Amino acid sequence: MTIAEFSSPEFRTIGLPMRNLSPYLLTNTTDLGIGGTNVMAYMIGQIWWEGGGSHTVDTTGSSSIGWYNGNGTFNNAGTSFSVGLAAVDTSSGPSGVPVNSAGTPTLGVSAVLTGGGGGVTNNAWNETVPTTGSKTIANGELVAVCMYMATRGGSDNVQVRGVSGNSILNRSMPHVGIYSAGFSGQNLLTNCAIRASDGARGYFIGGQIWAGSSSQTWNNTSGTKEFANIIQFPYACKAYGAVFVAGVAAPFDLVLYSDPFGTPTSQASFSVNEKTVAGNSTASTAYMFTTGFGLTLAANTPYAISMKPTSASNMSLNYFTFGVAGHQTSVPGGDNGYAVSRNTGAFSAQNSQKDRYWLGLLVGGGDTGGGGSVGIIGA
Repeated sequence: MTIAEFSSPEFRTIGLPMRNLSPYLLTNTTDLGIGGTNVMAYMIGQIWWEGGGSHTVDTTGSSSIGWYNGNGTFNNAGTSFSVGLAAVDTSSGPSGVPVNSAGTPTLGVSAVLTGGGGGVTNNAWNETVPTTGSKTIANGELVAVCMYMATRGGSDNVQVRGVSGNSILNRSMPHVGIYSAGFSGQNLLTNCAIRASDGARGYFIGGQIWAGSSSQTWNNTSGTKEFANIIQFPYACKAYGAVFVAGVAAPFDLVLYSDPFGTPTSQASFSVNEKTVAGNSTASTAYMFTTGFGLTLAANTPYAISMKPTSASNMSLNYFTFGVAGHQTSVPGGDNGYAVSRNTGAFSAQNSQKDRYWLGLLVGGGDTGGGGSVGIIGA
């Protein structure tokens, strides 16, 4: 096996809770109020399936459409609300909208929910199971996820959550918009996922999946000494350092472990002086390159990248929460990966494998296992 080396500093960050090609590292959120007759929120992008291929979303098996509802109201029996999948209109109207008739989406597969009858949970990730239709989606196909209020009873108002506002996003793909007597881009990243009847999960390329975020504060006198992410890569590559979003005011170590669930063994470590991290005690992002890493990671093998304070001064490490543990696969390096911690001995999972720290590796080069090397470009 030969690992190809780059001649320029082109590394890929793996392990952080950030969708590949997403233009943002941190996540802010905005709720789109769907509170009126013939009002719709829609999220459009190209679907990337686990394992590639084509998959069908219908009323059978594991089929579902995942999205986040904020602090909304859905208790009036006069409200009809649909969650479904539509094709993207390529022939009429403005760009970046689902196929529709005067704002009513043409849904190939959907669930029709009635206010007061359940099916919409506030301040939570919702996995909506279709009740009608079928839609087969190829890997890379452009698809619209639609949340549509056909009729509104009383003051019902569903709050569809998008991620990370920026003015360029209302002209980009993936794309988020709203229809209320007209179409309007919303300066947000998509915040949804789909699951096929065979269990395969599909994500929008360049989108994000948000269900919550927080931070962990600790020091070297705390009962838990190390917080880490499990990282597993599908082919051999080389780790050159780490990237993190943390607040540090004192020295700490970055440690890369093998066998994290058995007998964790340090394979590489790097002591960080807090003065080398801009922001110090605030949450700042840092890429820490060190030739002291240079470790070849074996394919399909779990490793843990850990932060370990070396003084009694507090540090804090941000983490992200997925709505379901299976969404860890949306993260580069997320196959069988999630947040873990330990005092001594083996690492253990945090929050039923739904959390992931803003902590990852810088990797470069790669090997397919058949003797041919591959390059990994920073994304």
